[in-house]
Formats: sequence, structure tokens, C-alpha cells
Amino acid sequence: MGLESAVQHHWVQSKGDLINFCISVLENAGSLGIPFVQESFKNYADVKHLSRLDQLLHACSANHVACRASTKQGKAMLETASRVFMDQNISKLLSSLSHCHHAVVFGAICGCLGIAEEIMLATYMSGLARTVMASAVRLDKVGPIEAQKIVASLQKVIPEIIHRLKIRTTQEACITYPVLDILQNCHDRLFCKLFNS
Repeated sequence: MGLESAVQHHWVQSKGDLINFCISVLENAGSLGIPFVQESFKNYADVKHLSRLDQLLHACSANHVACRASTKQGKAMLETASRVFMDQNISKLLSSLSHCHHAVVFGAICGCLGIAEEIMLATYMSGLARTVMASAVRLDKVGPIEAQKIVASLQKVIPEIIHRLKIRTTQEACITYPVLDILQNCHDRLFCKLFNS
């Protein structure tokens, strides 16, 4: 998500900065990720289509740090889901997706499990907000209770982001806050870091 880099580059210095950063992360993740989550959700049984989506998302990922984090998280999620749910469609994905990007894997797994689309999208976005705030707690930018309050307050913003961005296709997927991309891209160059994105 780039929070550690944003903190070290003095982009996030206050609680207000942190909230704005999180909203920007949600906007970026929504504008790039929601189209892929939705399309993989709708085509969860079509392994060839999911493989093409995974390759397209990989090609769209100019940020090597975000790309690495997405594939690590997606692979871990897919391996866990294949062991827990024993679903044939999920198991097929293990050998079919060359990159296992998180957005593609998340949508496909939710589709396999029959989760309602609106719940799936809200869960995807809420998970991102929770991840940013968990990082903020570990970086000692906010306490755990304050982080939960911020995540709760973001639940008012998330539906609007979803509503606005769910009409995008994967061909229209893009990031909307390039500064965040640049900050996240700087993560590997930090002298001292807590996270290995």
C-alpha cells in the first residue's frame, strides 16, 4: 500500500494525512482492482479467461512493489482457499494462473463460493482499508482503537467508491493517484523498513 514509504517521505504526518492517504489508496485500488475483481467474479469457472485477466493485470502493473505484493498475496490466498474449500474451480486456478494477482484470485474465489457481488466488492475494499490501518498501527501512527474508528468511518466512503467505479471495464482500469504509486515504488529504496511489500 505504500504507507511506510509515505511516512518516511513525510507524506503522512498527521491523522488527517493518514485518512487522506487511506482514501487515496482505496481510490487507486478501486479504479484498478474493482474491474478485475468483478470480471473474475463473473467468469470464475472460465479458467482461460481468468488466466488472460491475470496476464492483463500483470501488464497493467507498472509498479514493481505493488505487483510483487499483489502476486504474493494472491498466491497465498489461492493456496489457502484450495486447501480450505476443496473446490474444483479453485484448485484448477493453482496451475492455470501464471501470476495469481490478488484482485483476480479474490474475485474468482468469491464467485466459486457464491458470495453476492455487492458483499464481495465491499469486502474487497474494506479489507484494503483494514490493511492500511493495520500497517499504521504497526508503524505507530495511530493506536488500535483509533485505527478501528478510522476503518469504521471509511465504511461511509467505500460504497460511493464502489458505485462510481464498478461500471469500469478491465480495459478502463487504471490508477488515479500516481503519487501513491511513486511512493510505493520507493519502498525498496528505504534505508530502514518494517515491511517487505
